[in-house]
Amino acid sequence: MKMLLIVAMLSVVGLVVAHFALAARFAAGTDAAIRRLIAAQTSAPPDEAAIPSLALAFAARNGGQPGGPATMTITQKAEMKLAPGQDWLPIEATQISGTRDPGFVWQARGRMAAIIPVVVVDGYVAGEGWLEARLAGSVPVANSRGADVSRGEAMRFLAELAWNPDAIVNSAGLTWRQVDERTVEVALQTEGGPARVRLGFDADGDVVSMEADDRPRAVGDQNIATRWIGRFSGYARFGNYRLPRFGEVAWVLPEGEFVYWRGEIVTAEPARQ
Repeated sequence: MKMLLIVAMLSVVGLVVAHFALAARFAAGTDAAIRRLIAAQTSAPPDEAAIPSLALAFAARNGGQPGGPATMTITQKAEMKLAPGQDWLPIEATQISGTRDPGFVWQARGRMAAIIPVVVVDGYVAGEGWLEARLAGSVPVANSRGADVSRGEAMRFLAELAWNPDAIVNSAGLTWRQVDERTVEVALQTEGGPARVRLGFDADGDVVSMEADDRPRAVGDQNIATRWIGRFSGYARFGNYRLPRFGEVAWVLPEGEFVYWRGEIVTAEPARQ
């Protein structure tokens, strides 16, 4: 009996040690990705003549400027769903985004069933995209990588330019097209092909929507090209920036819209490096 107790105790200790080791490795990998993102912000600004006046005016009015900060950090209070019909998962998140070389690292923390901690990291750095989720920061529950994922994460970067106005006038590699008087398309070449997103502006020149026709959506072991939309509202001041405080993102499925993320920006400022 005593031997069984000793074995059980050693097993528990082993599990605890393994948990902390895996969590530390996961955190270290995320920190390394952030360092790579920051180090990549060296590209020269693009020719402003190639950027539609609608986008240039938005950037100037909302704090974006040529030669501005190389990275931007925002914090979010939000909620997300992993699948239609599931309960909302409250999360708090921090995202650092590049303004020269397109990229971001998003870290979110929440509790499933109000008990089990979950950590999600979504990123696009140096042309590579990934999404990884772990229970308690150690037990893997999702790990998506590959060309389709990279294209999808590049689309996310483009869709969130309303929260990163410096990137509009400083990001290298973006190509722009005026669609109509209130819509511009912005694109980025990726290993999975071109990532394209349309940004919609209201009569005042603020970005209020985004959409893409074919963002890859994970369905089992496949990625299905799916219509993807988002909405921005509640523009407010964050230091030198004027940004939409609220946003929501949805997949357009055959049965209707599936809003899987909605939340608000809490803080927004140039990243301290």
